[in-house]
Amino acid sequence: MTYHAAKHRRGLHCLPYGYSCKRRHIILPPRYRLLDPSKITSLNDIIDVFSCCIFTWSVLTTLLPAFVLAGAISAFVPRTTILKYLGAGASRFAAYGTAAASGMVLSLCSCNIVPLFVSIYRRGAGLGPACTFLYAGPAINIVSMILVFKLLGWQMGLTRALAVPLVAVLLGVLMSLVFRSRERARQETIAQVAVVDEDEDGRRSLVLFLLLLGTVAIGAIKDPWYVSVGGIALIGAVAAWYFARRFSFEEFKEWMAETWGLVKLVVPWLVPAVLVIGFLAQSVDARFVMELVGDDTLRSVVLADLFGALMYFPILSEVLFVRTFISFQMTLGMGPALAILLTGAGLSLPGAIILGQAVGWRLVIAYLVLVIVLTTAAAALFASQVGQFMCECMLPG
Repeated sequence: MTYHAAKHRRGLHCLPYGYSCKRRHIILPPRYRLLDPSKITSLNDIIDVFSCCIFTWSVLTTLLPAFVLAGAISAFVPRTTILKYLGAGASRFAAYGTAAASGMVLSLCSCNIVPLFVSIYRRGAGLGPACTFLYAGPAINIVSMILVFKLLGWQMGLTRALAVPLVAVLLGVLMSLVFRSRERARQETIAQVAVVDEDEDGRRSLVLFLLLLGTVAIGAIKDPWYVSVGGIALIGAVAAWYFARRFSFEEFKEWMAETWGLVKLVVPWLVPAVLVIGFLAQSVDARFVMELVGDDTLRSVVLADLFGALMYFPILSEVLFVRTFISFQMTLGMGPALAILLTGAGLSLPGAIILGQAVGWRLVIAYLVLVIVLTTAAAALFASQVGQFMCECMLPG
């Protein structure tokens, strides 16, 4: 479709977005192929919810390393270390900066990040930095940012890259203010326990942590599969050798107990929640969602935020979702597009349910409300400054 055809469709005016109408070819890995819009009927045609790693072999390269790392944090990382860098007494700039940037080396969805959040929160991380990490972790990884630049253009890519850490830090600060009394009491209790819990040799825990973090990072490489499998096997072998030399069998049992505890917390809620969303996605007409979020009104931005917050998006699929929507109806409101990109990765109903079991529903509800408010404001501001609509002819591809 030409620029003028898109412009006159539904009487919409497509404002310049940094790309000419000249088409450009983009090569994507096989698992990220764009869909033929003519073959789309239900939401599940755009978002294959059942591609969640819990239902595929990716559970071995994505979810399992995340659980093992989270269990190691719970078992071995000294509380004094967590308090020093992420606790109430830590430098706010360092704590929030570390939490916001940590997701760049991870490629985890809104559910896989929960075990890591729970482990650092229980070990003494402040509520603010922990919530910053929880939101930014799935949304700011390098692979996702590159995909946004490739599929949606430099302005949307740059805006998302700046908005995610900003929203994450503001979210953390607001959460710490809302629950400041509760957080102050929790930090005092943890500080008392940390005195007797300190590891005599924190360096061994740091080395193990870095090795396990390497398995999580390399597990994000999906294509070709042998890179992630081989990399995890190699780093895992080094980690096993190091653990056998520096840790005891009793510590191994403690590690596995912590890991199993996190598995029992997450999996029994994750599987049924993803199944329910998957079956609902098969029955919801994609055109119905497009009608709700397709224009540039504040109502559409809020609805797009709610949709992104409740829908489960497997890793990176929120980017393809926005791109496919634009191809399907040729235009999409700037605000709703950014809203889905900001909430699709960092929030989901399954993730919220798991969090509710771990830290309580009062905290989770406040977290959800603040994320929706902040991302709605960011998306609406972006649309007001850049333009109202994204047109397919303005995108690379």
